[in-house]
Amino acid sequence: MPDNGWSSRTSAVSCSRLRLAGAALLSVVAAPLIAQARSPLDLVVVTAVTQEGHATDDWLAILRTRLSPAQYDSIAPLQKALAPDEAAWDSLIHARAPAWIGLAAPITSLYSPAQPPAVVRVMVGNRGADDAFTADNHTIAFDLSRLVSIYGPASDPANGVRIDRFFRHEFSHILQKAWLAAHPWAITSPLNAALFDIWTEGLGNYYSLSDQWLDPQGQLTDRSRQTLAVLEPRFASNLHALACADSASAAPLLATLSSGPFDRKWGAIPAALWLASEPEPGDSALRRFIVAGPAGVWDLAARHIAPELAESLRDAQQRGSQCGQTSRPE
Repeated sequence: MPDNGWSSRTSAVSCSRLRLAGAALLSVVAAPLIAQARSPLDLVVVTAVTQEGHATDDWLAILRTRLSPAQYDSIAPLQKALAPDEAAWDSLIHARAPAWIGLAAPITSLYSPAQPPAVVRVMVGNRGADDAFTADNHTIAFDLSRLVSIYGPASDPANGVRIDRFFRHEFSHILQKAWLAAHPWAITSPLNAALFDIWTEGLGNYYSLSDQWLDPQGQLTDRSRQTLAVLEPRFASNLHALACADSASAAPLLATLSSGPFDRKWGAIPAALWLASEPEPGDSALRRFIVAGPAGVWDLAARHIAPELAESLRDAQQRGSQCGQTSRPE
């Protein structure tokens, strides 16, 4: 295959500490849950802003990995104490953290035998980042300034539930990193990068689905179905375009796969909604998709995509194989 420029890659501080108890472990796809003792895990919540309004060294270290040098230099020296609305979000995060112990356990069980790190940090800053993200293999981070600007006051009743969804989303990424350490996926092409991101972000965004997307019975809402009607054709056409793409032409497609407005994430949101639509119980469907890895995107899509798009999807997979760009987990 000609070189397309795509290089290979494998995949003053307030603090509270919580104890995450053991969980039942799901051993194989469609197998019953098996209770199994596991070492406890510490969940540490840290507000990464000093009383003088400076970002802590830990928050600055996160920003260095996310910003350009010019952006970092403009943000790092800022003296920005927590504003009242930011402090309210900070308090909400600390208050919700005990509930996250229970939310984390079933997610952990889905990725067995992969284990989370011994300590998971929840780092809370107020500058330079996204509303919620995974900073590394043991750190979940929230930018209070973004939470305020996007979602309004922490006192809004919807925001307690929302921050729980954000935690579950990001904690799933922590477990994905542990899973992928034992089941690596070689990203040698734009197509492989897309499959990887659809797998990771589809699983993450599954936990971000609110009652706007799923009704009380767990069924797709009208909004979900309307969104799929828009995104499924993009899903098929974009994978087709990525099958033999070079890095330059792939960049704009990959950039919108899981970023931007929620209902425009052409890769992540169809996968999340398809997972919610699987006929088997939720944990079994998630476990099957986890075990399949990024290659499982093809089967998930084939089970759910509109019939008139099935041929285009099959052609995208075939083109990827012909171009030598579809790899299996190592």
